[in-house]
Amino acid sequence: MALQTCLRTTLPHLAPALPVLCSRGMQKQSRLKKICNFAGPADRDDESYIKIIGYYNKNKTPHVGNVVKVTYKGQMYKAVITGLVRDRWDCPRFDTNNCVFVNDKMEPLGTRITGPLSLKLRNYGKYNKILSLGKDFY
Repeated sequence: MALQTCLRTTLPHLAPALPVLCSRGMQKQSRLKKICNFAGPADRDDESYIKIIGYYNKNKTPHVGNVVKVTYKGQMYKAVITGLVRDRWDCPRFDTNNCVFVNDKMEPLGTRITGPLSLKLRNYGKYNKILSLGKDFY
């Protein structure tokens, strides 16, 4: 918090971007990229419409392996976060914030996973189906 206060006073033009620059994990309204081949209800394939609207953990920000509620093409889905640009010290950093859509039984809605997965998903034990579909692990 002291860093944010210091940056707000010295660099006021960066004040709107400070929560993104100084936070760990993600916040509501953060954008995600899907790495599964789930198509959704409409035909257009626009990645910018995946946004977090809620999360199912006690912490303030979700991390790798947490289930979040997202909107995609006007519908609500559950998704598992599989990679983050900025995360804790024990996870690798990715180029984009990645997710995989899941149902209530934590099974992926798609049949292929095209992007990399974090090895931290193995620690949870409930994402075996997602891990079996993945090819790249970091």
